[in-house]
Amino acid sequence: MNLDEIYQHIWSSIRVGASPTRSPFTMWQLATLGLDGSPQIRSIVLRGADENARLLSFHADRRSAKIKEIEADPRVSMVSLDLENYAQLRVSGVAVLSQEQTDIQRLWTEAKPHTLILYQAPLAPATAIDSPEQGQVQQASETSGFENFALIQIRVSKIEYLDITPGNHQRALFSYVGGRWAEQWIAP
Repeated sequence: MNLDEIYQHIWSSIRVGASPTRSPFTMWQLATLGLDGSPQIRSIVLRGADENARLLSFHADRRSAKIKEIEADPRVSMVSLDLENYAQLRVSGVAVLSQEQTDIQRLWTEAKPHTLILYQAPLAPATAIDSPEQGQVQQASETSGFENFALIQIRVSKIEYLDITPGNHQRALFSYVGGRWAEQWIAP
């Protein structure tokens, strides 16, 4: 593939990853800078991809550490890997908590019940507890959980594509500069 074909392939893969269909690019590892200055990484599920706006989105519990970290320093990186096809995608950009109530409500409405129950948990993620039962949602929850639901959008500034096909490693960098994507082969 040439660089233009790789760019098109990247966004096609990301769009499929953000769709209801599971794909290798549905789960990503999100890296933030912790409030103590140490790097933090956790898994997220990609929920939206808008190539024209350069936006990737996911939702998270408003009470979680990642929200506070993004508010303190919005620079983030993400990585995902397709082992079957020997491809890795790395993305860098700036994350913001969306204030677009229409988008937030749409994602909430589209989410599956087993996902939404996470936002009904009585305690914030990573709160110390004495037993697993303390963190579970009871059958009759008094809250819908919507107040804990946050939409995070990442404005993408760099994308790296790494093909680790045996005997044919290739790596390409796409950087958004001056209102357009600049493309460059780089050493794997």
